[in-house]
Amino acid sequence: MSVTATTVVEAGDDGASERPVPGVGSFVDSLVALLHTEYGVDPQAIRSRATEVLATFAGARVQSFVPILVEKRLRELYRGLRT
Repeated sequence: MSVTATTVVEAGDDGASERPVPGVGSFVDSLVALLHTEYGVDPQAIRSRATEVLATFAGARVQSFVPILVEKRLRELYRGLRT
């Protein structure tokens, strides 16, 4: 029989949410252009809403899917306004 030691490490607040996420600016820019063309909504309104939606994912442990989720939420919003 063997015994394995386990160490628990707690992550502290390293200010990660305060650091800019690489590529977010270009992601938002391209998303604003795409949704403006597709739905005819004011680009500044799209940018503002995208910023709000991005903020809801600030503490997400996995950031790689955030752009997809932001686009999905915005499309649902603007698709709903169309009908």
